[in-house]
Amino acid sequence: MCGIFGGFEININQAKDAIGLIKRGDDGITISQLTDNIIFAARRHLVKKSGNDDNQKSDQPYFSLNKKVALIFNGEFYNFEDYKIKLSKEKVKFKSIGDTEVLLKLYEKYGIEFLHDRKIDSLFAIALLDTTKEKIFIARDWPGRIPLYYYHDNKRFIFSSELKAFRAIKNLSLQDPIELEPGHYVEFDLKKKSIKKIKFFHVKNNLIKKDQKILDIGLNLHKLLDKSARNRTMSDVPICTMLSGGIDSVLSTFYVFKNLNFKNMNYQPTSYVFSVKDFKSTDLEKARIAAKSFSEIDLKLIEVNANKESIVQDVPSIIETFEMRKMKALSFYPLPIYWYLAPQMRKDGFKVTIGGHGVDELLGAYDSWKELNKPHEVQIRPISRLAFINNIYNNMLKRASIIFMNRGPIEARFPFLNPEVCEYMLSIDKKWLELNPTNAEILLNLLEKKGLKTLEKLIETLHSYLESPEIFSKNPESFNFDLKKIFWKFPLLVSSYYASEESFLGFDQVFNPKLRGQHGAGITSVENDITFKYSTLGKTDTEIFKKMATDIFA
Repeated sequence: MCGIFGGFEININQAKDAIGLIKRGDDGITISQLTDNIIFAARRHLVKKSGNDDNQKSDQPYFSLNKKVALIFNGEFYNFEDYKIKLSKEKVKFKSIGDTEVLLKLYEKYGIEFLHDRKIDSLFAIALLDTTKEKIFIARDWPGRIPLYYYHDNKRFIFSSELKAFRAIKNLSLQDPIELEPGHYVEFDLKKKSIKKIKFFHVKNNLIKKDQKILDIGLNLHKLLDKSARNRTMSDVPICTMLSGGIDSVLSTFYVFKNLNFKNMNYQPTSYVFSVKDFKSTDLEKARIAAKSFSEIDLKLIEVNANKESIVQDVPSIIETFEMRKMKALSFYPLPIYWYLAPQMRKDGFKVTIGGHGVDELLGAYDSWKELNKPHEVQIRPISRLAFINNIYNNMLKRASIIFMNRGPIEARFPFLNPEVCEYMLSIDKKWLELNPTNAEILLNLLEKKGLKTLEKLIETLHSYLESPEIFSKNPESFNFDLKKIFWKFPLLVSSYYASEESFLGFDQVFNPKLRGQHGAGITSVENDITFKYSTLGKTDTEIFKKMATDIFA
């Protein structure tokens, strides 16, 4: 994952200043004057070798053999080897062992339409110059794991991985650049000085037949997640995970470490958890329990904490780094988690981290947020889940990408956000996402097959529910478990059963419904401290954050 900048009618000094402002890698900077008035620049964050000698390397910009096409690429192309094999069979020649060249060859073979290939598993922001067609293309992945901005007027076309790079362009407000929507590309015509924006990814959520059984769905989901995680272990550098103890982080940690051969590596499997100092963190408690369940692979859990004073003091810097021009309270509170995790990960020698992000959006499994104000039965409707995942870039993914890269740099990867996984999970019927007698009986059968003493209370609760579901509906607090919340992610529980059958995952370790990270780690406990410290900016935290963002990005 890198940082990219460039455009039409900008000068070399502007490009140098701009790429210097983008803190997305410390493995070298290249700035290339491609034509008299076109410059491409890249800042590298290397996680995989592209070759051992100069002829094999995929330094950016990467050029076609005839020098007519130049490409800069921010991201990772996880299944590029599959496409390399496919293209090789069609007599396409390669000189590097990296993924950048494969992207360029796909463009040469199929044109920009190659983006429509739904089997490509990649997170990316791409800029491509084709001097033959006299066009610049920029593109961003779906669901938007990499940020990308652009600016266009009658004279200039400028693009950047991050908003802050536009500070290098005089007389340009930071309100002017446009964030390219996920799953879109922009075509800039060098002759006409005009742009076209095209959507290349349309989400499908009808992949599962209505009568398909949940056991089959769970097995298929298990296979998809295993494949996605295996692709995301593509790295020549150490990989760590984020472990907050809930099912999302436990499963992402499991699938990643299952696909890493630590016997051939010189580092210990490691996970990180964050908490506010002196706060009774449920994240910390449950992460410790989850880490013990991974004793077979000798998992090391590193606990990172920050005191309230530090968090409050860092608020302006965090907001400036995040680059959200219309800041909301909801947007801020997860940010300190990444803000403090990233430097520690990098200090410990890691360049890549894996998280369980995306599940709440894909399954409509949110806790009741005051900002959301939607009951669970509304959240699990297909249209609601689709809206959640289509908007995930504007908040969660941007947080992870920008904060981790600027503070590490650390590349964040998410197995649940593979497009194939996303579309499959969005296709799951809402009847499998809630507590009902059918689902309770299926789960009970799986639990009894395992015979786990640690889950005896849950088994008893399920039996009680099945005997009198009407009593439960009237008085759910009388039961030992929050059954409703467990079934919000029922398909994942089923997939976990199959995962536990073939490897070191303990089936009892996925029954951990908990508060979302910002609450469980204690971040929201600093709200009063923030409003007191910055009371001159507003009466509420939302007002304060909005005022800070307005001033910073004026």
